[in-house]
Amino acid sequence: MGSYQLLIPQCTLLLGIFILALFEIVDRQFHHRQGWIIQTIALVLAFIQQLLLYRLPSSLFVIGGMILDGTTQIFSLCVLLLSILIQGNRHTEKYSSRSQTAILTLGVTFFALFAIQSNRIIFSVISILGMIWLAHGALASETKLKEQTNLIYSGIIRGIVFLVIGVTLCILCLNVFGESQMDEIQRVIVRGHIRQIPIFAIEVFILFLGALVLGTPPFEGLLGKARNHSSWSLSLGLTGIFAIVGTNIFVRWGLLVFTRPAIGVLELEPLTSWNILNVIRVIAVTGLVLTPLFAILNKNMRGSFLFFILNPFVQALFALSFGQREILGAAIAQVVVAVIIIGLLMSSIQALEFSPTSSLKEWVALGRRDMLACLSIILALSSAAGLTPFYGSLLLQKTLSINSSFGIVLLFNIVLSGFYVGRLLTLAFHRNAGESSESPITRVQKIWFAVQFILLIFMGIFWQPLYKYGAFSIRQFFGEV
Repeated sequence: MGSYQLLIPQCTLLLGIFILALFEIVDRQFHHRQGWIIQTIALVLAFIQQLLLYRLPSSLFVIGGMILDGTTQIFSLCVLLLSILIQGNRHTEKYSSRSQTAILTLGVTFFALFAIQSNRIIFSVISILGMIWLAHGALASETKLKEQTNLIYSGIIRGIVFLVIGVTLCILCLNVFGESQMDEIQRVIVRGHIRQIPIFAIEVFILFLGALVLGTPPFEGLLGKARNHSSWSLSLGLTGIFAIVGTNIFVRWGLLVFTRPAIGVLELEPLTSWNILNVIRVIAVTGLVLTPLFAILNKNMRGSFLFFILNPFVQALFALSFGQREILGAAIAQVVVAVIIIGLLMSSIQALEFSPTSSLKEWVALGRRDMLACLSIILALSSAAGLTPFYGSLLLQKTLSINSSFGIVLLFNIVLSGFYVGRLLTLAFHRNAGESSESPITRVQKIWFAVQFILLIFMGIFWQPLYKYGAFSIRQFFGEV
């Protein structure tokens, strides 16, 4: 496989950006439906191309600064699939006619693929910086004109702070290892004879950046309040894309570099005296408690959902922290499920026509007016909570079977998440003075809800194909190609 072949999906996205920009410059009367079609075609083609790059069994392809293995393949497909879902749900939204938003969101997807597939830390840092600035630009384009300047400045500042931390990490890697290429760093660590203090500092920077990009509470993520007034599809979708990239940092920058297969090739063991698996577990435990708790305490529906959609990612991170082969594959597959959850949430909320500032009061008795859309949201949140019969329950079962003392925290997460979903379900069908009205949901929307819901149920009941897909993706962790 040549290095140019790894860049085919990125080239397709870049071509779509150039075409949209060209039409915007040449023809100012360019109809938004034509722009929507061009963006959709670019995303679908990139998804198909990325899918065709996959090989089973999972093989490790490292070509200079790019890498394509099982985990990067799954994360790349998740980013493209989520971008397609964002695009599909934006078709009828208020700001879908703005071509600059389409160009910026395509740019976010473009840089997200580079951030995931880059084999050099410096390239990934630059790619994530591009994601931060373009995402803030896209979110600002959907807000009021007087607020756009503040959001752009906020994005610039957040990007600069991230760049400073990322460049510091790269300088440390060059000084300690003489290289910022991840596979080379691992080889140097395996040889030994390196002081532990610099390695400790590098691991701290990597884990901090991973938690920051993922948005694990108490961090608010790199998007922050820029998501408060944009469309639901863009705010939820971009949060999911950043969460996928953040998970990739923990997996590729952390686990793959600072661990190795133990005897028997059934689990990972740390390469350094500072056990990175334990530290990742502490970060995940914090997220397991704070993610559903912040969702419960937040009275704004958007803020509550933005926290809770991170719950499947945090559960996957907690499972990854044990480094056991049986659980690693299930945790990677959980990211695929999280994408479907976010897609169902986006389409359901769009059908309900929630405003960005909707509060919990507007949710009361909503199920009596729009039962199908309301139930779709409840089912998506149930899947995010890891309740039966969804796929997350399998991951939780396998994680609890380790019999770790940290399992108490996971049980606490299940209780809080169940309470959150139960409260929303109770309030949605609460009796009030208003009378039920006919649902405005179209037949196409009903079919789309049914497809996504059936897919979530199918992945939970017939979990073997998805689990096998995740198991193949982590073979490089155990030295198998």
